Amino acid sequence: MKKLTYILFIILLSAVSCTKDFEEINTNPNSPDEVTNVGLLLPNVIRGSVNNHLDNSYTRGSIAANLLASDYASNFSNWARSDASSYFFWNYYDYIRDLNEIISISETRNQSNYKGIALVMRSWLFQNLTDLYGPIPFREAANAKLTGISSPKFEQQQDVYAGLLADLEEANSLLGSTNEPVTGDILYNGNMTNWKKFANGLKLRLLLRQSKRVDPTAAMKAIVENPTKYPLFTSYEDQAALQYLADRPSNESPFYRSGNGGTSTKVSKQLVDYLKSMNDNRLYVYALPTPASSAIDGNGNRPDPSKFVYAGDLNGIGNFPDNNATSPSGMLWMSIQYSPDLASPTAGQGIIISYSEVQFTLAEAAEKGYISGGSAAAETYYLNGIKDQFKYYSSRIPGNYATSYLKLTPASILPPASYYTQPTVAYAGTQAQKLEKIALQKWISLYLVGYEAWSEWRRTGFPKIPVGPVGPGYIPRRILYPADELRINEANYKVAVSWLGADDLKTHVWWDKE
Repeated sequence: MKKLTYILFIILLSAVSCTKDFEEINTNPNSPDEVTNVGLLLPNVIRGSVNNHLDNSYTRGSIAANLLASDYASNFSNWARSDASSYFFWNYYDYIRDLNEIISISETRNQSNYKGIALVMRSWLFQNLTDLYGPIPFREAANAKLTGISSPKFEQQQDVYAGLLADLEEANSLLGSTNEPVTGDILYNGNMTNWKKFANGLKLRLLLRQSKRVDPTAAMKAIVENPTKYPLFTSYEDQAALQYLADRPSNESPFYRSGNGGTSTKVSKQLVDYLKSMNDNRLYVYALPTPASSAIDGNGNRPDPSKFVYAGDLNGIGNFPDNNATSPSGMLWMSIQYSPDLASPTAGQGIIISYSEVQFTLAEAAEKGYISGGSAAAETYYLNGIKDQFKYYSSRIPGNYATSYLKLTPASILPPASYYTQPTVAYAGTQAQKLEKIALQKWISLYLVGYEAWSEWRRTGFPKIPVGPVGPGYIPRRILYPADELRINEANYKVAVSWLGADDLKTHVWWDKE
């Protein structure tokens, strides 16, 4: 019997146990001891880290944010730290190790573009780690080959954030400063301007996230008011999203041939209810009709799509109800094991940071006065973010969907003009109401974007996520350190815990100010 409670999911989320110390991470047997061409290392780092991030988003991150609901069986019966061999998030240091190698080599060869790319990717990975845990090994981490340090010290989150902002500033200066060719760039194909946009979008994410602790006004204005120096995404077409390919299995969406993308992960009731209440056509991308409402009858026919039912599931309720009565997660990420006719190896992308997210960030910044323009500018940014989301998902609909039982076309996703004037969407009301609307639309847009929706919920408190009857009665604010850190890096671990106050799930990270 499949069993899940929200509490058990977070145990899975916190079962992050590294089976190797940092010295071993720095001597990965699958990587050569001496890398002579960073262009050969770069594609594996990009693909591996994005795939890992997307998988974590599907199985954990979007569930923590209550965008998805999962019925994965769990071997855990309490919130204890696990010694399981799968250290789901700490293994981001594997990719950081390779990026440190790229940075080291590019510095000796004056390859500014490679160094800039590596700084951006490394900053993104470190941002994920510190947002999940709080204090983390930072400057000394995953660098034993160069430094000899195999038990790196932890650094406080405010220091990590300051370091990341400095690294992103350096990356923005390096990228495109020379004409050296770049190979192996499977994200942007050597387009340094787009890498700068990625760096600056990530910088805005960090500045807003720490805004309860550090006033972001000067830094945000410096970016927004100088687009020549600090370019930003212009639409979904240049956002940081890995395009999967159908040329070989290793280049396909990681879900295409996996067991994920089926009935084991459902869309949450909260998300479905929000989308239905707004007549939001993203529902048809995020969710499939319930199996019961779209089943083939005895004559081999399916009901008309107008008869399909979309129903979300709940987290934190113990045993799940009948799988046939709730909607599986959307078709762009389906496995051929679940639906050979609808699954696509290329339709769903690995989104790192989107144009829409940046626009919602700017909307909040304008509304709060961090950047110029006030509420009028905030409305423009807000609407830009929503409209681009619809355009993006419309562009991802495979051609064969029009003749499938879904009868779904790109035009099916685009909303009527009345969508933007309804009270729940229109940019009107008090400032508090406007900020809540921004937060809600941002939450919806962060579907399958790692842990960003959960982090935004921790920062804003929106939407109000219900707590199920089975569990401790709260939603976690962070995850536990891997069990092996207590064994192989105990002294540094204890320092980190002293900064936090406690290594538990209720502890707020630094930027998550109560």
